[in-house]
Amino acid sequence: MFKERQTILRHPEFRGRIGVARLDITPPLGIHSRTWGSAKHDVAEGVHRPLLATCVALRELEGDGELVLITLDALVFWPLAADKIRASVESRFGLQRHQVIFHPSHSHSAPFLAVRQLEKAGGDKIVPYLDTVSGVCCDLVAQARATATESIIGWAYGHCGLAFNRDAIDPASGRDVCGLNLREPADDTLLVGRITDTAGHIKATLVNYACHPVSLGGGNRLLSPDYVGAMREIVERDSEAPCVFLHGASGDLTPRRSYEANVEAADQNGRELGYAALSTLASMLPPGQQLAYAGIEESGTPLGTWKLQPKPSVNGQLRAKVVTTRLKVKDMPTRSELKAQLAVAKERYQIEVLERALGRRDQVGDEPENDFSFMVCKIGDAFMVSTPAEAYSRFQTDLRQKFPQTAVAVLNLSDGTTTYLPKPSAFKSDVYQVRVALYEIGSLDNVTRAATDAIAAIG
Repeated sequence: MFKERQTILRHPEFRGRIGVARLDITPPLGIHSRTWGSAKHDVAEGVHRPLLATCVALRELEGDGELVLITLDALVFWPLAADKIRASVESRFGLQRHQVIFHPSHSHSAPFLAVRQLEKAGGDKIVPYLDTVSGVCCDLVAQARATATESIIGWAYGHCGLAFNRDAIDPASGRDVCGLNLREPADDTLLVGRITDTAGHIKATLVNYACHPVSLGGGNRLLSPDYVGAMREIVERDSEAPCVFLHGASGDLTPRRSYEANVEAADQNGRELGYAALSTLASMLPPGQQLAYAGIEESGTPLGTWKLQPKPSVNGQLRAKVVTTRLKVKDMPTRSELKAQLAVAKERYQIEVLERALGRRDQVGDEPENDFSFMVCKIGDAFMVSTPAEAYSRFQTDLRQKFPQTAVAVLNLSDGTTTYLPKPSAFKSDVYQVRVALYEIGSLDNVTRAATDAIAAIG
């Protein structure tokens, strides 16, 4: 909550025209859904909970500022697929690059929609499904725009203990593993956005939290939004409005129950986040109002009283820009070297690792440096930073420490996935995130500086 001169408490808010729309994007059964090297199956055999896509369309009441946020229950969208879907939305609605954020939840129980999967079992369903998603996104934007009304979105920070650091060490072998690390504290920050109409009724909630959706691992054979599904159910049951998940900077964070086969693990994790979100939502002041110090009330002791009062005004400004910085590419095998290793690989997990490595090399190209682009948006008093990477949580903690008088929503893996951005100390170990990273040590700090400068400039 924003503090002004220690005598006023208020939420960062935006007043504008806001519309929300949702559609089901559950993939067809039989689609290729092998997302874990340890998995013994190739295709989805059932559905745990439906996979959903939601659009939040924001527009200034006065002026032409507009931002369209499309969230989807999906693992990732590789750049080519993401660019194609974005292009269809932008061309149909006359939007520009900085006006659209395309954000997957990163559930690891959603299909791996990569071109290299097309020849595998169930791969023939990938392209038709992607074509469907493109149409759904256009329909969502049209519906959200058509239903937009004057509204206020306000933000409040809370806490949730679901996430744990995952840069761990196996005690028996000393190997670096991706699992619960109880020695290093995890960022437990939760950011909730509440969209209300002019009468104060909730139209939607936004839940921004950093934790990998990996409750379910290779043993799960069902399509699932992972913990996001149960979280939404809890919040929507109480708020009677759509709940939208925004996946935070979770490169080093995993849920308390991870990599399990039983979907109850995902549901338990989701309930924990859902109730934490409701707690934060319940703490919020009425939209458009602030809590102001009203002076002393004499009693047995002098009581400092605070009273609700209307804000003088609610910020109605929307601004967004694409930020580009140059990052040094890590030394990694060439395409020809990776293809040679693939030709002789026998184990399924080895093939999976090599195919992903080839995909990363295709993304970054062959130059020693590469452009890294991301979005910075000003939504009234608050900010949204949306990157195509899996940044370590230090990215969001650093940004929020630099801008403590507002709210900063941080989104991972938007607009076509690229890579991990580990913190510098992680490069001293052999953790997965460092092994598969595209960029050299120091890249996270480079992106943090660029984001900090952009927020300062746009604010």
